[in-house]
Amino acid sequence: MLSKNNAGLKNTSNGAAFFALLCLIPIFIVIVTYGWGRILMPILPIGSPYDAILAYICGIFLALVGVVLAKLIAADRIQVDLEPEGKSKLAAWVASCWAYILVLLVISALGTARTIFTISQAPAVLSEELSETGSKLRDLQIQIETLLKTPEYDKRAAEFKATRAKMESTLGQFEAEMQRVREQEVAKLETQRSKVESLWIQYKSEVENAQNCGVGPEALKRFKELQDVLKGLTPMSGSSTDCKAVEKVLKQTRDRVDALKESQYSLAQKNCGMSSAAAQRYAELQSVLPALSSVPSGEMSCDKSPALLTKQVDLVKTAIAKVDVPEAEVPATILAFKKKAAKDIQTQIDEIEDVVVNSGKIVSDVALPVLRKSWELYRKTLAEAESLAEGKKTKLARDIKKEEVENIENLSNILRILAARWDKFMTYLTIFAAVLLDLILIAFFRRHLSSGISKVSNSPYAEYASGDNIFKN
Repeated sequence: MLSKNNAGLKNTSNGAAFFALLCLIPIFIVIVTYGWGRILMPILPIGSPYDAILAYICGIFLALVGVVLAKLIAADRIQVDLEPEGKSKLAAWVASCWAYILVLLVISALGTARTIFTISQAPAVLSEELSETGSKLRDLQIQIETLLKTPEYDKRAAEFKATRAKMESTLGQFEAEMQRVREQEVAKLETQRSKVESLWIQYKSEVENAQNCGVGPEALKRFKELQDVLKGLTPMSGSSTDCKAVEKVLKQTRDRVDALKESQYSLAQKNCGMSSAAAQRYAELQSVLPALSSVPSGEMSCDKSPALLTKQVDLVKTAIAKVDVPEAEVPATILAFKKKAAKDIQTQIDEIEDVVVNSGKIVSDVALPVLRKSWELYRKTLAEAESLAEGKKTKLARDIKKEEVENIENLSNILRILAARWDKFMTYLTIFAAVLLDLILIAFFRRHLSSGISKVSNSPYAEYASGDNIFKN
């Protein structure tokens, strides 16, 4: 009974081993195919998309060769294990299939390492290079400012800047004073118009008084008060104590009051000319800007003052903007270069930061164009800066381009990158995983092939399956 249970467990174990092998082989093929496809694509002398198609076809072929070699190596290992004791089985195994092992390592390890590098290492390498390039561009900007100093011009420019700032402050005071005067007149106007409305309400109340039913003594008194604030207001014809005429008289009087109020208490009737304080501020501006036109200091209606003030302020601002270092003292070439260089460098830094921040996973197709553009900008800008500096040199590197990063798809460059990243954990994991996948595949084949071998008690070789038979299982 126990023997049957053991046999059942053994059959289950053998079936699981075979199923695990069937799952591992496609994984192995995919990993190796992708890796070799990426290795071969840059070196094939044909155009896109045929280079990718041919590269992955070759990758599949190499992956299948790797599977066959793994099975051969596993079969040889089984045969060595079944040989009599007395010599090193490991040495015998290596001696019998070292060529297979070497070819399998070349095929599988390179393909696997290339796949792992693309997935795990390449984005990190590109991200580090983008950050480093951005830092070097910032260093270049600092060195340009140091290399192309213009102390005499900077001093003069600072003086003129202070002068412009002072004039802008004076202009602000002038504008504020002009607005204050207008606001003051507007406030007076509103008070006067409110008084007219208050007197009208009192007059209307008396006229509509049911006891008087028309224009009584109190109504006449209120009307006289209205006449005092509205010159030219005269009683309407038809005024009487007839109650039926009240509404008509009130309407006629109201229309007349409104007309007089609009004509006598409007912005057009108010003077918003310059106050003494505003005139003083404007005189200060004219002392620095003699070509500045004068502003009328006499009468200026409040309805026209905002437009005139805006026009005059704009003229003054234009004149202030022209107060600068004389053209003969301006190092135009150097200033133009520094301005353009600062703009170009900042634009490129923004592009780098956009790739680093907004790209979920940095890929070469996105990062490399930005890097190449940055490297070229660095080289060109540094050369121009040193040329303008009349022989002065910086301690910066002449070129920051890295060949291994620019051609990161090339296998030799990948090996160089891995060698340079010897202090990174992922470098060792990449190499270890590449070899480990081969060992796992060999172990899986060995386990499966071993399940087809049986031994009889009288001879360990009686029912040993030959290499050919093993491949049939």
